[in-house]
Amino acid sequence: MKTIIKAIWCILVLAVSASAANYTVKAGGGGSYSTIQACASAMSLGDTCTVYAGTYNENVTVPAGTAGNYNTITVNGSDVVRVHSFTINSHVKIVGNCPIAGAYGTCGFSLGNTSSPGGTCVNGTNNMTDYYIVGNTMEACAFIVTGPVGSNSSHGFIQQNTMAWSCSTPSAPNVCTAAHLRGDYILFENNDISHVSDGPYIAGAHIIYRKNIFHDLSSNDCGSNSSNCHIDFMQADTNYNGGDLPTQYLVLEKNKSVNMNGSDMHAIGLFQGEVCSGNCYGAIVRFHQAYHVTGSGITDDNSESACPAWDHIKSYNNDWIDMTTGSGSGINNTSYCSTYAAYVNDIYYWPGSVSNINGYFTSGGGGSSTSPYTVGHNLAFCPGCTASSIHAHVYGSGSWTDDTGNILANPLFNNYSGNDFSLTSSSPARNAGKALTTANGTITNSTKLVVSDADYFQDGYTIPGVQGDCIAVTTISNHVCITAVNYATNTLTLSSPISAANGDPVWIYSISDGTVVLTDSTGPDLGAVPYSSSGSSRPSPPTGLTGVVN
Repeated sequence: MKTIIKAIWCILVLAVSASAANYTVKAGGGGSYSTIQACASAMSLGDTCTVYAGTYNENVTVPAGTAGNYNTITVNGSDVVRVHSFTINSHVKIVGNCPIAGAYGTCGFSLGNTSSPGGTCVNGTNNMTDYYIVGNTMEACAFIVTGPVGSNSSHGFIQQNTMAWSCSTPSAPNVCTAAHLRGDYILFENNDISHVSDGPYIAGAHIIYRKNIFHDLSSNDCGSNSSNCHIDFMQADTNYNGGDLPTQYLVLEKNKSVNMNGSDMHAIGLFQGEVCSGNCYGAIVRFHQAYHVTGSGITDDNSESACPAWDHIKSYNNDWIDMTTGSGSGINNTSYCSTYAAYVNDIYYWPGSVSNINGYFTSGGGGSSTSPYTVGHNLAFCPGCTASSIHAHVYGSGSWTDDTGNILANPLFNNYSGNDFSLTSSSPARNAGKALTTANGTITNSTKLVVSDADYFQDGYTIPGVQGDCIAVTTISNHVCITAVNYATNTLTLSSPISAANGDPVWIYSISDGTVVLTDSTGPDLGAVPYSSSGSSRPSPPTGLTGVVN
């Protein structure tokens, strides 16, 4: 009986797939349709509209497909298609053909009404699921909104888009927020964002925000669309009390924040829990590079009356380069009552002298406590600085080397002026990192490992294309991958059995895109780019960081 049912199911799937059509859209005629909306309105489940070169002054609504039968709007080959906007539903794909940093109007879908800036380029419907926004350029709009306040638009893939000059144009800058990502299980990666008043606002759980570049941000671009213009790479200060989703289990990995010029810039942004009532928690910030920024990095600055606040924020293996915040300030902070924070294995570098500055601080005000927290094993350098020029976790006082494992030394980058912050073979940052956590108990040939703190790791969140972290216990060769994390019990479920003794060091071995980040046999390096004798771990310096223009 099961065999017969399976055969019938296969026949039905084949029948649905076989009926899917590929229509053509040509503005000048000669295709199946002359407008994108006419094609979209005629779609049956699984159909594709291939759009040829032209200008389509349309705001297109794409009907829902079903699981496995996507309704797809795509571009013909290397054609350039200008269209105002898309409103999408579940099981929909909007696919241009643009590479990362493709200039607006030169490839794929070029979204936005440049003659009348405003609106949203891609707007999601309430509680949609399983959608793709890939390889497009956007200008003169709020780029992407995945649904209204409170919407849980889950399982989204937003990849390889270029977004510049939100809500305005280069000739008349008046920028707004880049995007609102509302929903669970979102992969936001390989996007190029510039000339906005803020990066994405994030509300939802299990979100991977990786390998994006956020660059060329200036308060001079701001105006009436911007409200205040202290530009953030992202904001996870979700308005839970106002009906939005709480932000939980957010991974920020291998992103770059570059050339942010203005007052109070934030190269990561806000984890701020005033209106989240203790429902926002669990974030990993790692292998991030921030350089040439007039401002700070992570800002977790809840007022004391907001307790409980944003908890369980782990920052490790990041580069904070040429961050100019001024005397009496700090780069990263967890203040007041946010608990379970960590600032470890980072590099702080200033090309000129600084004084009375905190690399990070975790001190509460007025007696509030941030304990427990973990700090140390970070490197700081500026020419002529002494350990007392830079403070550690106590705001405004003490010495950099007060925190265990902190180093004051030149990291010996391969090429600072060329923005290559990989480590040379003689760098003091090599093997200077600490274990993220330790084994809590002894196991023998087991797939369950209890650790002292599981907050440092993620298990892939069941998102296609996202790998669970792999760890190494005691030695680089003793590594295994994580298939599940129970944060309540600090238990890691592993892909294969492993043995460990109580107190054994646990290192990060590879991250969500599969990159191996543990390259030295004696322990982790500091910073975002671990040493590699072959140079294979060095990222290519970003190019074209002067803004995307017409």
